Amino acid sequence: MKILNVALVGCGIISEEHIRAYSANKERARIVICCDIDPDKASARAELVGDARATTRFEEVLADSEVDAVEICTPHHLHTEAVIAAAQAGKHILCQKPLAKTLAECDAMIAAAEDAGVTLFYGEMNRTLPAAVMAKQVIDEGRIGTLIGVQARTAHWQGGVYMSTAWRYDPKITGGGQLLDGGIHAVDLMLHIGGPIESVTAFSARFRPELGGEDTTVVNARFDGGHLGSLFTSQAAGIWVPEANFIAFGTEGALTLGGSHGALALHRYDLPGHKQVLLERNGDPFAFMTSRYLDTVLDGAPSISPGIVGRDNLAVVLAAYESVRLGREVRIEEIEG
Repeated sequence: MKILNVALVGCGIISEEHIRAYSANKERARIVICCDIDPDKASARAELVGDARATTRFEEVLADSEVDAVEICTPHHLHTEAVIAAAQAGKHILCQKPLAKTLAECDAMIAAAEDAGVTLFYGEMNRTLPAAVMAKQVIDEGRIGTLIGVQARTAHWQGGVYMSTAWRYDPKITGGGQLLDGGIHAVDLMLHIGGPIESVTAFSARFRPELGGEDTTVVNARFDGGHLGSLFTSQAAGIWVPEANFIAFGTEGALTLGGSHGALALHRYDLPGHKQVLLERNGDPFAFMTSRYLDTVLDGAPSISPGIVGRDNLAVVLAAYESVRLGREVRIEEIEG
């Protein structure tokens, strides 16, 4: 069996999740290099992997014939150059969300991968989350009737070692605030489960002056299918409320993701107790994401999360920002130019 040799590029906090994900898929892939401009970070991650070497030179990673693929875990404003270089070097790529800051950057990354004949997999864990995949199937089977709307939320207090990095707080660097950085996870759920979005109306605010961009946003969406959706996302919420973070409403029932009903639950009046738990737990979302990526690269399976998924997510975010700026509803096609 082919073992995929992977270089981890970007050794910040999120890289720990990727290391654990590869450990869970050790029969199919292994991390052989940890690369970061900070030698201490690179060395620490290499030590965590156990049998990887550390480097501060991305050029070394690209020139290494042993490396089959790169895992891009750098800040997203650095994604484009790294992804294009990796593709031109013939490496497969898993790129952490968000894909980039602009649609033009996304297009350049997607084109580079296509031209090189390599996989560009968008690293959005919600796209491969078992509950999300199952929810889409349940809706397609008609088990909640006609879909009439979806509701998503992601609210927390951003701070501590995990999130307190200087680049996150400068919208000139990042291209946005909470909606782009964290809310895009929920945008992906809306698109994956609800289908394409036609237009959005958005409002944003900042309750924490120490943060650079917006920290709270509400997005209302019209879907191509005629149904509606809403998203509340904030990094100024004093406490996370452990209830369903996504609900799909239909004419005959509803689906809840997360909260006290389990990873995925179906709610209908004709069910005993009016509900059925379809999935108790999701497991490790990063491990599932990595497994689906390996299915594509090693087994030739259709990609569940190609680069265009990252582009579609970003298009909704950018349309929401434009709605805030203009004070009106904005069609997704308006920002496509």
